[in-house]
Amino acid sequence: MIVNSKTPCPAHGSFPIPERVADLLANGECPSTYLAVYIYALRQYQSGNQNISNDRIAEELKVSLIDVVNAFLFYSSQGLLKIHNFTSVDNGDFDIEFCFSAETGVSVPPFRPCYKSSEISRRLSENPRMSQMYKMVGQILGKTLSSADTELLYSFHDYYGLPIEVIIVLIEYYVSKDKRSMKFIEKEVGKWASAGVNTIKKAKAYIEKREAFLSYAGQVRSALGIQERRLSTRELTYINNWQNEFSMPLDMVKLAFEATVNQTGKLSFAYMNKILESWSQNGFRKPEDVSKKKIPTKDNRTGRYDFDALQRRTFEAVNTPTERKTENGI
Repeated sequence: MIVNSKTPCPAHGSFPIPERVADLLANGECPSTYLAVYIYALRQYQSGNQNISNDRIAEELKVSLIDVVNAFLFYSSQGLLKIHNFTSVDNGDFDIEFCFSAETGVSVPPFRPCYKSSEISRRLSENPRMSQMYKMVGQILGKTLSSADTELLYSFHDYYGLPIEVIIVLIEYYVSKDKRSMKFIEKEVGKWASAGVNTIKKAKAYIEKREAFLSYAGQVRSALGIQERRLSTRELTYINNWQNEFSMPLDMVKLAFEATVNQTGKLSFAYMNKILESWSQNGFRKPEDVSKKKIPTKDNRTGRYDFDALQRRTFEAVNTPTERKTENGI
């Protein structure tokens, strides 16, 4: 056990280390070599020696330059430092900036490092949990992992910073969707990392939210009669707004679609979005709200909701130049 100490040790100085650094080591998410590189570099920074090169760090710690590079890339992926003037993993001459207040999300550096097979083998021998992860992923994918697969899988943990258990959940989920390409899975890993999905609980919530959106988007596609083509990124953004920002039920989306076609003669996501945005602002959540709810008129008298007027104003808002839209607000 560790007992409280009230007596400082005057013979030695000290400097603070972020708690996250210790947690990463305790959780088996980084090798001790990376920790040594981080602490050594931080000590040089605290002592004012900011001109030390990565080659010198490798020499002082008796480790390889690639270990130093990968250590800094790893801690950068955890939001604990920023990397400047990085050109490639083959060039260890770059600058680092310590961050003492890590952001909630994970900040991934612009280049994924290249890993030597010997380095990966060493890590697997040092970390039984990671070795088990490789066996489980091979079983989930139903194949023997290639050298490229092995390197990618290693990067999911080392570069993107996802815990081992989250990686397994992620791969199981996308394989259940018949998405087995490691390149595809890497793109999703990047999304999870950027969203800060670093626990099983967060992974479950992320998947549930994605499934809810896919179901909602599928129903919207069916209601709009566009099952035969894929939705564009912009269209998906509109649908995400309808579900998560406006909280619009499907029957309201159908009503907005009908109003759009009646007014414009065609499907227009932008036009529908204006209608649904207006309904959301007015608190309309059911078709009856649109047809029955009374709202103040311009002369402050109370009248019935003028649906035709809304259509006209929406049409004007969508088709009016930006500088005039503020005059025609919905």
